[in-house]
Amino acid sequence: MKVEKAKEPRCVGIDLGKRTYEVAIVEKGGVTISNGKTCVAGRQALYKKLRPNDKVALEAGNLAFIIAKEIEASVGCQVYVLNPSHLALIYGSMKKTDKEDSLKLAHIIEDFQEERLPVVPVPSDKEMGRRKLLACYRRAQQSRIREINKLHGLFLAQGITTMTKENLSTGNSRKEAIAVLTGIELEESKYLVACLDLHEQQMQALQGQIKKESHGDEVIERLQSVPGVGPMVAFAFVSHVGAERFENASQVSNYLGLVPRVYISGETVRYGRITKRGNGYLRALLVQAAWALTRTKQGGKLKERFEYMTVEKSVSKKKAIVAVARRMAELLYALMRDGTNYENRPFTGEKKVEELAQLAMSA
Repeated sequence: MKVEKAKEPRCVGIDLGKRTYEVAIVEKGGVTISNGKTCVAGRQALYKKLRPNDKVALEAGNLAFIIAKEIEASVGCQVYVLNPSHLALIYGSMKKTDKEDSLKLAHIIEDFQEERLPVVPVPSDKEMGRRKLLACYRRAQQSRIREINKLHGLFLAQGITTMTKENLSTGNSRKEAIAVLTGIELEESKYLVACLDLHEQQMQALQGQIKKESHGDEVIERLQSVPGVGPMVAFAFVSHVGAERFENASQVSNYLGLVPRVYISGETVRYGRITKRGNGYLRALLVQAAWALTRTKQGGKLKERFEYMTVEKSVSKKKAIVAVARRMAELLYALMRDGTNYENRPFTGEKKVEELAQLAMSA
């Protein structure tokens, strides 16, 4: 009886477009490059080319997450979803084509050990659903802001400079405000008011879905015990930050782009602006939550840190609030990881003031 020899593992790189993909398969016999469509039938044809012992690399994205799950389910091979912002540093090249990109991904898997790869964790179906809810809410929110800006511009076009955007923030105030317009601006304002009503209805419906999704979730309710953190911030944090994916709180602040760029050469150490990596919407929500915390009476240690930096050390409020947002993100992670409730603690005494000031300045 003949025993079939196991085939050598291959390194596969897949570069995804909106409608097509390029796939490069690197093995001992050479390189095979092919392409196909990203529709369901096209993806199934791709999976038939793969083997269970292959190593597959994709650049992170919504479609990449879907394909990664499908490959693991139908083929069973190892899939690496990589952070595209880090790949240029790993594999520098002057060429930029789909075929070249797919070959780069295959060579990265071939040349680097797993622990050195910039792997992006594939979100679960629950996390993906929550992220889609947030993305939809954000789009509606941005559309509302754009329409209010357009509406405000119509008043300026007719020389009405006393009208503010705050006066256009609610449906009733908008309908009263546009009564002073005339001509084409009046006709356009009616259309914009109707659009704004639709956006606000959508936002209200999405807020209801988020509230329903959050109801009964112990982690989301626990995070809301932190001053300044509301349902939206807690929901967004849980959707994008999984406690099991990080070893410590510093990795979380780095993942969210709240840490400074560091320049070290010889004895010179200089800190720059924050990296702004990761999800920008969650980072913005954390900054908003930090501002809210500084205005509460129960701000605790974080509020005292903000006051120390701005009053005692004359740090600008914008820099100080980013430092508070970073600490808040690390605090939320600690509550998720340990399963503990928030405790309002005072700011550390004078013995660590200089050390904390240096750390806060670096944020």
